[in-house]
Formats: sequence, C-alpha cells, structure tokens
Amino acid sequence: MNPDKLEATKQWNANPCGTGDYLSSLEYASLEWFEEVRRSRYEVTDTWMKETIDFSIAANKKLLEVGHGIGSDLLTFCEHGAEVYGIDITEKHHQLAKKNFELHGKTCQLKLCDAANIDFPSEYFDVVYSHGVLHHTPDTIRCIGEIYRVLKPGGKFILSLYHTYSAVHLYTVLFYQGLIKGNLIRLGYKGLMSTIEQGADGINIKPLVKTYGKNKLKCILEDFANVEFKVAHFKGNHLPRIGNYIPEYLDKILEPYVGWYIIAFVTK
Repeated sequence: MNPDKLEATKQWNANPCGTGDYLSSLEYASLEWFEEVRRSRYEVTDTWMKETIDFSIAANKKLLEVGHGIGSDLLTFCEHGAEVYGIDITEKHHQLAKKNFELHGKTCQLKLCDAANIDFPSEYFDVVYSHGVLHHTPDTIRCIGEIYRVLKPGGKFILSLYHTYSAVHLYTVLFYQGLIKGNLIRLGYKGLMSTIEQGADGINIKPLVKTYGKNKLKCILEDFANVEFKVAHFKGNHLPRIGNYIPEYLDKILEPYVGWYIIAFVTK
C-alpha cells in the first residue's frame, strides 16, 4: 500500500472520525455513543452541514458515500429514504459503521476498499457523496475519475474538501502553529498539516492533508457539468489568540470567504 495511505489507515484506526474524549461517559460503540457522535456533529462542531447538504437528495435512489467513517452521514441519508452504500479504506471505520447501522435497525452495503478502485459497476449510483476524505489520498484525481465512472448519467456528486484560503489553513496552521510556534521548521509543511487531525503529531502519525481552492477544484472536476461551490464552517472564537476579539455575528459574514470546507455540487 502507498505510504500516504498507510498513514491514513494508521490515523483513523487509532482515532475514528468524529470520536473523542467527549464520549468517555458513554459505553463505547453503543447506540447512545453513536447518537451522541451524530448529535455533536450536526449541533455542535459542524452546524453548517444540515444547512448546506440536502440529505433527502437521494430519497428512493442509490447513494454511495466515499469514505463513510463511522457511518453518521450515511445513516442520515438512509433515514431520508436513500438506498445506501459505503466504502472506506479503514478497517475500524468499516467495523463501527456496520455496528452503527445494526444498532439503528437499518440496512446498508459497506465495502472495505480504496476509492481509487471502487468495487461497484459503472453507472450504478444516482448520487455519490464524499465529505472530508479525498484530501487525504495521493490519488485524488483518480478517485474522482472512479466516482465519475460509477455515477449514472445525470447523477449528482457532492464533494467537500479542506479550503486553501480558509482561516484555519492560513492563520491557525501556517501563521500561528507554523511560524509563531515554529512548527513549520520542525515538522515541514506536510508534517505541520497532518497535525490538524486528532491524534496526529506530524512525526509518528502523519496522515496526508491537502487543501483546495475553487480554481484547482474546477480543473479536477472538468468532466462534470453544473459545477457550483459553497464555502462553509467558520467559527472565529476557535482562532488562537485573536478568537476572543471576533464577535459572533461576523461568523456568518466571513464564512463564505474563509470557511474551512469548500463544497462542490456537480452533475455527470
């Protein structure tokens, strides 16, 4: 396996997406545990998601999630009427997502596989969704080619990636952590970027982390039509040193420009 992909599996086997110390009072991988992960996702950490993602887009249709994590979003699409499928490269995610669906009494088809070689027939899905995943692979362009292949003509693809021109990337990571704290010299750019992810130290655990702007995304999505972008997820009070001086009302004003995620909505 490619070294960057090995680092990704190491990272998320140790720190499954969306989990953390805030769950310590709950039984691990219980129904209550999974529900708290999902509640925290939509009501605390990523409140923008339900405003931006139409979870009913695949009602009565086939939806594939590329990089399903522990299954939170996939379950939400399922609850909105989609016939759901998921792939992930990480064994821990595969196990947890399977249990998540079992505990909720829902059905899905999950496969442990690499998005660079999607194990489904061509023109099989009505919708493909991938949130915060394809910036962690060296094969982003190949993965998008595979997504194009498995989408039906007229099918929809929703893709969210880390935003190059976000406050997190430019201020928190590069300026504050990189220059002020001296971590750019100590870890290098690749190591510094990896520390964004929970549990990564940029040395022993160093998942690949890339960012994208609109122009770069337009190029890699050139085979798709009806390309639309949104930028989301900004909370000024999360910025080190200056966060306390940014009034909350500015969050929504600044979010479309310096949000952490850039989301593309495209059609095959």
